[in-house]
Amino acid sequence: MAQCVPVAQLHLPTLSLPPMWPTPMLPIQPSPLDVIPFMTHPLQVGPQRASTYLTSSALPLGLLIPNIPILHVDGTWMLKSDSWKDIMHHWTKGKPKLGLPLLLRDWPHQYYNGLCGCHLNTKYYQQSVMVTEFLNKFQGNKDVFLEAYGCAAHLGHMKLLKAILDT
Repeated sequence: MAQCVPVAQLHLPTLSLPPMWPTPMLPIQPSPLDVIPFMTHPLQVGPQRASTYLTSSALPLGLLIPNIPILHVDGTWMLKSDSWKDIMHHWTKGKPKLGLPLLLRDWPHQYYNGLCGCHLNTKYYQQSVMVTEFLNKFQGNKDVFLEAYGCAAHLGHMKLLKAILDT
């Protein structure tokens, strides 16, 4: 069995434990029974999806979806009422100055669902909902789009997204 010493004697950062808890004990040396032999072949359960993930070297440098509303160089923010226009611009024209050299509509699936998925997937989905509503349902007609969603669009892109999802 492994020999144990109080945590306080190991010179670790101090823990502020309530007085009712006993002082934790940590093993110094594991016994042979504590060591798990190395498995040469990991268990494979279900289909392996490693090929759907990208390594950081496979992603373009600076891959990002710009935050909306956009912060200008002078420290001021783009108007919330114009944020939906920025999203349309990112999808149809790109914005290299903001780190978006490739149009969002042209991004391969693995860019927003690979290793960066947790960061990019939500933004990509939210923006795709607004863009497809504008381009597909309203054929890019700004006046008709604003007639349908004007109140929400003037309050910002998240209000617009909610209005679109609620219809």
